[in-house]
Amino acid sequence: MSFGAGARSLGMGKAFVALADDATATYWNPAGLSSIVRQEAIFLHAALWMGTAYDFLSYVYPISGVGTIGLSGTRLYLGGFEGRNEYNKITNTFEDVQSVYGLSIGRKLTDMLSLGANIKYLSHTMGEYVSFGNYILDVGIGLRPGFRGFFEKLTFGLNLQNIFKLDVGEKTSDELPMVMRAGAALKFFRDHITLSTDFEFAGKRTAFHIGAEYLPFEYLAIRLGLDPEEFTLGFGVNFQDYGIDYAFATHALGGSHRISASVKFGPSIERKREVIARDYYIEARAAWESGKYLKAVQLLNKALTYDPKQTEWNETLLKLDRVSKLYPQAAGDEKESQLIRRGVSYYLLGDTETMLNSLRYLISLDPTNRSADELLRVIKKVHNITAPEVGTTKGMSLVEEKLYKCLNYFYDGKYNLVIKEAQEVLALEPDNPVAYKRIGSAYFAIGDKKKAVENWRKSLEMNPSDEDLRDYIIRVEKEIGK
Repeated sequence: MSFGAGARSLGMGKAFVALADDATATYWNPAGLSSIVRQEAIFLHAALWMGTAYDFLSYVYPISGVGTIGLSGTRLYLGGFEGRNEYNKITNTFEDVQSVYGLSIGRKLTDMLSLGANIKYLSHTMGEYVSFGNYILDVGIGLRPGFRGFFEKLTFGLNLQNIFKLDVGEKTSDELPMVMRAGAALKFFRDHITLSTDFEFAGKRTAFHIGAEYLPFEYLAIRLGLDPEEFTLGFGVNFQDYGIDYAFATHALGGSHRISASVKFGPSIERKREVIARDYYIEARAAWESGKYLKAVQLLNKALTYDPKQTEWNETLLKLDRVSKLYPQAAGDEKESQLIRRGVSYYLLGDTETMLNSLRYLISLDPTNRSADELLRVIKKVHNITAPEVGTTKGMSLVEEKLYKCLNYFYDGKYNLVIKEAQEVLALEPDNPVAYKRIGSAYFAIGDKKKAVENWRKSLEMNPSDEDLRDYIIRVEKEIGK
């Protein structure tokens, strides 16, 4: 039961515990299952010596939020034995079959660490006379340190086999020693070359395995391997989701051939997770646009659980979290809710100043508004805004004061400041006719009559009773026509 699994790994001298990145991870290191993102099946057949045959079959299935589970079966077959009676006459023929059936799981705990385990049942049948079995537990560990430079793709693996055994059926003198397999693997040259080593400790026996794989083309792999019993070489061919691998080994008993076939199918679990994350994000966006900030935070947390690479979502989450602690919901039609929703929409686009102005406006309308005041302080602190707050003129709201400033700037000939202040008003009150009127007057003063008329018309749409402005627009449009 120590022969191995998969012609790829056998072609690399069985140095595979730190790689274990395909369906054979159920054998080499169950922690490696965590790196598999699609359903995969592999079948190995090896023609050994004196009519001995070895077969291995494995199927793995990634489950989002759980890990990757695997089912495997291993079979060593020897046939053609003769059964004889006490008179040395042939009575029947029988087979000697050893089999292992396994259930595996591997899960990534962090970007660096993965864990896995196997529960296996081993049975040994010789004809119809002897049958016994063992339940066995294996534990695997995968580690990716995340070094930079040449060692960026360095990985380590550890597989502890037979750490727990439960005998069932007939007793036998066969012993299953605990096996520890530790190794390292390094990919470099844009993943075209892989070197791997394994150290194997089984009771008093130790073994050292070395393997190498070279990919001259995307679809072709060439492999070499060495362990205490064999020198191996092999190759693999991959086309889309299908793969064929072959390995030849020289042994004291002679040469042997190993061939395996693999197939990948179904969507990638990463793609599934991205789709689920995107659905949660869309729900979160709808929630914050309607002013349901606490709900949006909960949905964004779920989205990032499925797709943590979205750094932009994380920044949105941090901003919404600040808001939701003081305004869990701002979904009403009252002025405060409208201002908060408008300010938050600007804040999420990176316009912190408009968010602060929304809060200042609320405070100017109601100086006792503690939620607005506290959120103002929190946002200024987070964004390191140290300028002291300047209160509005007594009896004026922030919008009224800004419109008053527009007049003063206009009289002073500071038309760019008129436009700036009036645009800040429109960020707080998009339907403010006075702001549009003053923007139009500033553009007229600097000679841009078309933009002046454009803004005046918007003002007139919001305040149709302004007959003086209507007459003035008609007069200016005539001048433009001339």
